[in-house]
Amino acid sequence: MRRCSEKTHENVCGNLPPVKPLGGLVTSNATPRAAATAALISLVLAACGADSAPTPSGTPTQRSAPQAFVDETPDAPRFEVHVEAPEHAPPGKEVLAKVHVQPRKPWHMNTEFPVALAIDDTVGVTVDVAKQVKDDAERFDDDGLVFALPFTPTSDGPKHIAGEVRFAVCGDAACAPEVVPVDFTVDVGCDTGALC
Repeated sequence: MRRCSEKTHENVCGNLPPVKPLGGLVTSNATPRAAATAALISLVLAACGADSAPTPSGTPTQRSAPQAFVDETPDAPRFEVHVEAPEHAPPGKEVLAKVHVQPRKPWHMNTEFPVALAIDDTVGVTVDVAKQVKDDAERFDDDGLVFALPFTPTSDGPKHIAGEVRFAVCGDAACAPEVVPVDFTVDVGCDTGALC
């Protein structure tokens, strides 16, 4: 992970101190392991909402209504990056992927940070805009960032599209610039279930 220079941090984050980079949860429709991890996290969080909890004496007590979970521990993920992309596509027709960045409470997007999405060259794929910046974002506010990524597969077979998204999330006392890899795979061809 690349770090922001002190001068860049100062210009973007003001007097807020930088925090150590620890990342966030990154998911993609092309990686079953990430989906399984997200499902496991959901199950663990669901288990936290049990109706009763044991007291020191061992007898269960009723809990109050569930509250929104805000993890303010320093090592908790500050954000989630998710790629929304089709699994299958026909050759020669434009399709759309989207890269979503969602900060986790109490963090929010730093709307002054120079966000960017850069996609690597991929054989057999034409990307309309391989390098996007703040003004190209479909959505960019305190609650999230979305880059739309139109692309056209030009040949049959699996196409692995990769790149990175740059952004910063801030809390009450600190900002965290991030550079996160993004990737997904699309099966290209008429025999993959895509309409041709």
